[in-house]
Amino acid sequence: MSPFTIALAIGVGGFVGALARFYIARAVGRAAGLEFSFLGTLTVNMTGCFAIGVLATIATRTHYFSPAVQQCLLTGLLGSLTTFSTFALDSLNLLQDGRTAAAVFNISVNLVAGLFLVWLGMLVTAPLVSASEL
Repeated sequence: MSPFTIALAIGVGGFVGALARFYIARAVGRAAGLEFSFLGTLTVNMTGCFAIGVLATIATRTHYFSPAVQQCLLTGLLGSLTTFSTFALDSLNLLQDGRTAAAVFNISVNLVAGLFLVWLGMLVTAPLVSASEL
């Protein structure tokens, strides 16, 4: 499979996944109301986790998906829909392979460092944005 075919497959899946993320999260967020708008993202993440479990199993145990279709669905569609599903699959694979320490490290760093880096990004950027608005 050529690099162009791989890139095209990922791009098509990514386009569909990004739109699905936007519309699903928005619809669920609106239905849940402002106080529970986070349920839109939660719904997308949990849907993506289930979908990656289904699709990864089909991809590894059957010949239903060509390499291009695998890239389109797993990397493009679900990667764009939610990287949380990939994080969950990586963590589960580590646990199933008996690499508990690596799984705990992966989970801990993604959650703790991820939250810290979002906060740090906001902290560093807020004064710059405020200063430029003057």
